[in-house]
Amino acid sequence: LQHNKTIVVDGKECKAVVCGSTNFSWRGFYIQNNNAMVLRGAKTVAVFSEAFDDYWANDSVVGFGPTAPASRWMDLGLAGIDARVTFSPHGAKHAVLDDIANDVEKNARSSVFYSLAFLGQTTGSIRDAITAVTKNNEVFVYGMADQQVGGMPSLKIGISGGNLPPVFPQALVKNLPQPFKREPTGLAGEDENQRGTRMHHKFIVLDFDRPSARVYFGSYNFSGPADTKNGENLLLIKDRRIATSYMVEALRIFDHYHFRILQQQAKKKDEKLQLRKPPQKASQKAWFDEDFERPDKIRDRELFA
Repeated sequence: LQHNKTIVVDGKECKAVVCGSTNFSWRGFYIQNNNAMVLRGAKTVAVFSEAFDDYWANDSVVGFGPTAPASRWMDLGLAGIDARVTFSPHGAKHAVLDDIANDVEKNARSSVFYSLAFLGQTTGSIRDAITAVTKNNEVFVYGMADQQVGGMPSLKIGISGGNLPPVFPQALVKNLPQPFKREPTGLAGEDENQRGTRMHHKFIVLDFDRPSARVYFGSYNFSGPADTKNGENLLLIKDRRIATSYMVEALRIFDHYHFRILQQQAKKKDEKLQLRKPPQKASQKAWFDEDFERPDKIRDRELFA
């Protein structure tokens, strides 16, 4: 597939590139969770224009794979920011998927935040790395996928101190007033829980709270086909401010969908989700005591303090 989502503007008054996961469509902007980056500058435009010309001249990985855009990380020339891009399809010698997986599993020191559409149907090194880092209690992990991912820990594992598995879109269609009652779907049909209807992000944030903060993002689905078969853009930005902005987006979506999943689970058990009252007696435990007792709550509190 030519899976890029890119616009390059090269003019006297404007030199800019728009890239990321967002399909330039109504659903891409208003239904799905997506991200797009606007990059400005002559160097950036030159890099993306070179990739376009090489795509135009080559119709397969055989021709495109050895070109500069596909065989190395290209500096985007942004002042004060270490920002690079590479384009797929890569030839076998220049594939980057396993390097990213190794970075996730072996090099993350404090946290991993990710939103990976189609993680549930993805196999290979990234899926293995995400599974491994989720089981590593020394690293804080929050993730999102487009559907429930099999083979991951239970959503209740946080009680015993481990990381939670990725959350996934969950519609709340009952007991809600309008205009919240009816949520538009991202695909044709009436099934509110169809795969791919809402989650379309593709990004991974590592160690946002450290000088080594970095974020991978683009149209790239972090899969074998995205690496060596599709036309894709993939950016690596090593900048704490930008990494933190993606972390905030990950946290926003995680909390949003985690609540919805818990709400559905509570309905099945006929339980209510409600705010807890403060202690009425000195002998009673406060609602926030678990933030100082449960390992997962302690890590959450310390990371975001």
